[in-house]
Amino acid sequence: MPVELVVCETCRHPEDPPEATPRAGAQLAGLMERALAADPDLAGRVRLRPLRCLMSCRRPCAVAVRAAGRMSYVLGDLPADEASVETLTAYLRAYADTPDGIVPFKQWPQGVKGRFVARMPPLDEPEEDRPGKT
Repeated sequence: MPVELVVCETCRHPEDPPEATPRAGAQLAGLMERALAADPDLAGRVRLRPLRCLMSCRRPCAVAVRAAGRMSYVLGDLPADEASVETLTAYLRAYADTPDGIVPFKQWPQGVKGRFVARMPPLDEPEEDRPGKT
């Protein structure tokens, strides 16, 4: 299964008026869509999935990175700009190259540092492999 990048398209920055359109999250989703269209190799490994809300409103713009059998991550405080796109594409490449979704810290692009909101274990982890099980 490819890596999935979920982008909250309803995110807006606190200084943005509620009625402002397009919202920062939708702008980030559009920038990522264009970046993937321009990079067929990455587009073959990553599926973009806009979502109405990731419920990370205190940390906009928010995205989730996930894949079957791998750790999943939510990142926030991403500006809707080309620097965020470069950061996300670099992180997505590193994530896609891992068997478990754990990108070593030394391989993190500078732009993801300090932006992690949450990490979740793989959903499809067999019960017998969970810590504490014998």
